[in-house]
Amino acid sequence: MFAGIESLARRWRRRLSRSEWAIRHLGLTPSDGTSEEPGLLLIQIDGFARTQLERALEHRRMPFLRRLIRREGYELRTFYPGIPSTTPAVQAELYYGVRSAVPAFSFFDRKRGQLGRMYDSDWAKGLEAECAAHAEGLLRGGSSWSNIYTGGAGQDESHFCAASIGLGDMWRTGKIRNIFLFILFHLPSAARIAWLLLVEFGVAAWDALNGIFHGRKPGLELTLLISRVFIGVGLRELLIISGQIDVTRGLPVVHLNFVGYDEQAHARGPGSR
Repeated sequence: MFAGIESLARRWRRRLSRSEWAIRHLGLTPSDGTSEEPGLLLIQIDGFARTQLERALEHRRMPFLRRLIRREGYELRTFYPGIPSTTPAVQAELYYGVRSAVPAFSFFDRKRGQLGRMYDSDWAKGLEAECAAHAEGLLRGGSSWSNIYTGGAGQDESHFCAASIGLGDMWRTGKIRNIFLFILFHLPSAARIAWLLLVEFGVAAWDALNGIFHGRKPGLELTLLISRVFIGVGLRELLIISGQIDVTRGLPVVHLNFVGYDEQAHARGPGSR
């Protein structure tokens, strides 16, 4: 009897799950043959050093992670990102095993005779193609969110990545359409994100005015305000929901990269509130 009740409760949880609902209505397909296999979920906080992590744990700013370490037996391990410790270089080694793929985030390429920046889609695509010649990508068969490279994930499963964010790529794979469908079908989540954007805009505007008052350039503060609102909050919330959906789909590997901390730390300092 109890097994029947548990089975019924599980079925209803799946029917009422927002992730399951999104899979059905956004035309997403569950992963074949991987639902019972162990998977890998990578959550990256871009630019977040171990010293800052330990400080955040000490001041109870990361209560969930603190609870995992204290009660669930999780451990802190050091990850050495190599030189240079910049996202394009680190992810090239993580995905393809290629060390020091780039000298910096922005650099002068002597072969092209051009100054390149790794958030440019053409530059990211070109470098990833070179790395992919050495090894199969770690994220093959999975999804890549807000990274520099796709990591081997297909175009349909790589989102907000520099190597797949070209307008043509987004239109061809239906990503632009899905954004509007997400807003239409997930009105409660969309309303929550809109409220958080509004609150963050007020906080960011006050910080921007304070920065200008203390001599920072208005243009720089305006750019930071936009980044803080739409990347630090809007993209963050979208990644959380999307990661839950991809895990529910049973994808074998999912990588989410939260870049809001890195954006803020460059301007306000790595230890700022």
